[in-house]
Amino acid sequence: MYASLKMEAVIGLGFGLVPFLFIFAYICIKYQYITLILLAIVNYFIMGLSRYINIPIPISVTYDIIFGLIFFTTMLRNLEFKHNTRNVFNLYFAFMVIWFLYCFINVGNHATGSIHFSAWLGNIRIISLYPILISVVIAISAKNYKFIHAFLMLWGILALLAAAKAYCQKNYGFDAAEWAWVSTKGANTHLLSTGTRYFSFFTDAANLGCGMGFTMVVFSVASIYTSHKIQKIFYLIVAMAAGYGLLVSGTRASLAVPIAGYALFIFICKNWKISIASLSALVLGIFFLAFTNIGNGNSLIRRMRTAFNTNDASLNVRFENQKALKAYMSEIPFGIGLGVDAEEVSPQNKFYFVATCPPDSELVYIWIHLGQVGLIVYLVIQVIMYICACCILVFRVRNPEIRGPLTAMLCGTAGMLVASYANQIYFQFPNGPLIYTCLTLVFLAPYFDKQYSEKHGIQHT
Repeated sequence: MYASLKMEAVIGLGFGLVPFLFIFAYICIKYQYITLILLAIVNYFIMGLSRYINIPIPISVTYDIIFGLIFFTTMLRNLEFKHNTRNVFNLYFAFMVIWFLYCFINVGNHATGSIHFSAWLGNIRIISLYPILISVVIAISAKNYKFIHAFLMLWGILALLAAAKAYCQKNYGFDAAEWAWVSTKGANTHLLSTGTRYFSFFTDAANLGCGMGFTMVVFSVASIYTSHKIQKIFYLIVAMAAGYGLLVSGTRASLAVPIAGYALFIFICKNWKISIASLSALVLGIFFLAFTNIGNGNSLIRRMRTAFNTNDASLNVRFENQKALKAYMSEIPFGIGLGVDAEEVSPQNKFYFVATCPPDSELVYIWIHLGQVGLIVYLVIQVIMYICACCILVFRVRNPEIRGPLTAMLCGTAGMLVASYANQIYFQFPNGPLIYTCLTLVFLAPYFDKQYSEKHGIQHT
């Protein structure tokens, strides 16, 4: 009876939204940049809003509907005006198509005794389809190199709001909706003896911490290259606010984002003075946390310092889980099936432990669901993709105003890739779509560089 009433409510809501969907579609076609801004806002806040608004359909489906309309109308505009069609078929798009094809053939995986189509469909969207679709939308929409800084300005504003929300949580406490989540689903991971972990608008503290680390790397590096004083100040403010967000999240794995991101920057920045200064700052930061007790009176610093403790209980539990998984995974080289979890697998099934074991890592998640073969395919794609991206930025882009912010984006995404070993943060809202956008813009770098040179009368070679 309840299920029937719920279904009727969903159908009624769907019919009621039809006029608004037509209006929204018109706005998407008429005002493309407004819809992109709306998509960015929805991406950033949708998971946080789900704590306050009881939506009768899953949050991911809500995002699917909004994004689907924007994608469809973007394609219609492209057919009309024929903007940047060639830019769609960039290297990032090609790499993601390869990854999608591997995930697609996993639909026939019956390692657990049956095919779980609905689970596969729900997860292929998140980990392989969205990177392609977002890449297409960005490639068509980014008609001018000024899009790069416009994107960073919007991202910076959203990040400042996220950091401000985390500040309010820490200094004024959680509101009723946040307490309801923390006291139930988040009690074991956020209310710790070492201190409370804060999560702002994000799904959890791990997502916030890594996302803020991502933001800190991008905006701190971008600030080095911009020649506009107001932009430089804004980028530095965002970077500092993001650093604060990283600390209050209490997510130790988030330190991997700036460490890996700045390490890549040192390698590809093409300026030995900046490389030495950045290397010195990175070494000093690691030394401060790993080999000193300075600041131990601060609970935030004290918790972050435990990231360098190899005897940490939480870390050891993850290693033990991975050892236990290894015994099963050798029998299923293609994994248990994309999206398959405890709900789809019987307790009597041989691979029930695999389905119930918490991955605690994006890479372990791929290993469990797509197998050793899937993990190898994914890592090979990532390694080749980053090598290609580094070569493009180092050898094919000459203008610092273009190379600088795109180098920042590449370094930030590299940090997120490394951090994804310790947390499931790479494909999550809002970080996932931000990563896909950054990588698309990186592979459009030669187009932006040529455009910039022509605009400023610079001979392009």
